[in-house]
Amino acid sequence: MPSTNSNDILERLRHPEKFKERRKMTRNLFIRNILNSIFILVALVAMIGILVDKAHMMIWYATGLFSVIIKMVEVMLRMPGIKNK
Repeated sequence: MPSTNSNDILERLRHPEKFKERRKMTRNLFIRNILNSIFILVALVAMIGILVDKAHMMIWYATGLFSVIIKMVEVMLRMPGIKNK
């Protein structure tokens, strides 16, 4: 019984046009990872700001809202139909 690794190699040899598609997915994944990292950092800054600085709550809430917008952009990149249009 052949291993899944050898099946993968044979599949690549049969369909070389799919290699470019996989490479695009890798780039998409890289961008998503960067956006997720930015989201985590901005959300953390907003939460710490809310806990520490009670005088400027609206600024920290706006920062938290900005982090949610970043996350929404990342989620849009996950949708397969979006990048085809």
